[in-house]
Amino acid sequence: MRHKLLGSLTLLLSMKALAVELHAPLMTRSEAVGQLFRLNPPVLGVMNPELSFEFEAARTVANLWAHDKRFLVDAELIDDRVRIAFPLQPWLRLGVGISARRFAETQTDQVAISFHKLFMLGQDGRLEAGKHKTRYKIPDYNLEYGPLDRDDFLSEQLEADLSFPLLNAADGSWRLSATLLGARELAHASPYKDGALDYGLQINADSAFWQGRLYGALNQIFYDRAAIDKVPTENQQLGVTVGTAQTMLPGHEFVAQAMVFEPVFRELGQLSRNSYELHFGYRYWWQKTALEAVLIENIFWLYNSPDWGLSLGLRSEVF
Repeated sequence: MRHKLLGSLTLLLSMKALAVELHAPLMTRSEAVGQLFRLNPPVLGVMNPELSFEFEAARTVANLWAHDKRFLVDAELIDDRVRIAFPLQPWLRLGVGISARRFAETQTDQVAISFHKLFMLGQDGRLEAGKHKTRYKIPDYNLEYGPLDRDDFLSEQLEADLSFPLLNAADGSWRLSATLLGARELAHASPYKDGALDYGLQINADSAFWQGRLYGALNQIFYDRAAIDKVPTENQQLGVTVGTAQTMLPGHEFVAQAMVFEPVFRELGQLSRNSYELHFGYRYWWQKTALEAVLIENIFWLYNSPDWGLSLGLRSEVF
């Protein structure tokens, strides 16, 4: 019921929303397998003191297929996020939100199979596994999710962020800001104990580039060690994102970004390697509202990242 309530809230607020800053980063966050259970922020972007009350919401559907002798992941994921942000001072901005990740049957397996056939890529056992199953197994630590666990939250987090500028060029050609991050875990189905409190820091930079901006973000996340229950987890995680947002036609923007994250899990074979993702987005903006659609693809190392994904998002300055 709670995920339905979250979806209804997203729809209601988006209907009420009437600026978003052009050339902002994508709202899509990493969907790597290890990221499903802990604080995992998107790129929040450089703080803009000109924005007032801002609303954003995103839904991501991702297809996961990964296995080795230590684990099996064969599932379809829905990731919802809703966030509002507003100024406390001209130099200080607060964001609060909620996010929820769960397995669901979204009928996306055939898309992955067809994509691999089209580009003559290996299926790596997917054809023999059958379609539309939910299997997440780490036998060494007795962690398992199956069809009966669909719609249970893998992670449901209350999130907060506090942004402030660091350095800006006088002409606005480049900017640098920092964001303090925090999240409290609410989900009972998570392999981590209720109440896990993760926190971190995101450093954001951007610079004018061609007809848009080049941006980057550095994430340093620290995990609540006291809340670890079942699976060996790193104390912290470093992540890097680089991207560019370009206006090609009035009202139309194209965004591309690459994400690299250190692993969350320890001692789990291929799940304990860095994850790599590419995000390709199209954004349509009109006055104070922007809509975006994003395609997610893994790269370099395929076993701990989404096979593919699709994200839809809305960002609007309400007043």
